[in-house]
Formats: sequence, C-alpha cells, structure tokens
Amino acid sequence: MDTTLKQTEQVVMLAILRKQPDAYGVSIYEELEKRLNKAVPMATIYATLETLEKKGFVKSKQGQATAERGGRAKMFFEITGKGQMALNASLSALDRLRAGTKLAGAMA
Repeated sequence: MDTTLKQTEQVVMLAILRKQPDAYGVSIYEELEKRLNKAVPMATIYATLETLEKKGFVKSKQGQATAERGGRAKMFFEITGKGQMALNASLSALDRLRAGTKLAGAMA
C-alpha cells in the first residue's frame, strides 16, 4: 500500500482527527488556521479531501440540511483505518528523518 502523503494531506488529516466528530470544511479550515497560524484556502482543503477520499484515506457522510445553511447539508469527514495507517506511516517516516538532528525532540 502506498502510504505516501503530501504535507497538505497530513495536516488536513490531523485536523480531521482533532475535529471529530464535527470535521467538515469550515471546521477543518478553522483548525488549520489556528494550528498553523495561516489561512489555507478552502479550495485547497476541498481538493485535498477529494484526493484523500479517492485514495480511501477518508470517507464523507452528509449531515442534515439546516435552515441556517439555506437548506444545504454539511459534509462530514472521518479518517478510515487505511487512512490512519497511512498517516501513522507518514508521520513515523518524518520522525525517523528528524531523529539525530538538532530538531529531534524539539517541540513547537
């Protein structure tokens, strides 16, 4: 299984984990902005979610339509088992690369 993840895919998946069970486009955007101290374009987030879903790393489900959203429903996202394995493998690879450097063990 190809567990290669781009940095954007990693951060979107981590935001999903933080926001579950309320991980939808805007909540993911807000989490990324808060944690990364920068705005990630919504188009980038949705394109990344689409890619991750095609890879089988996340799955979406439609919530209830609400009046406050003009009758539109939110799409909620969660990480699949395959996605958790890919994220763990990707983050572990970064940890191995970082080990033994001046950044090893450094906290942000």
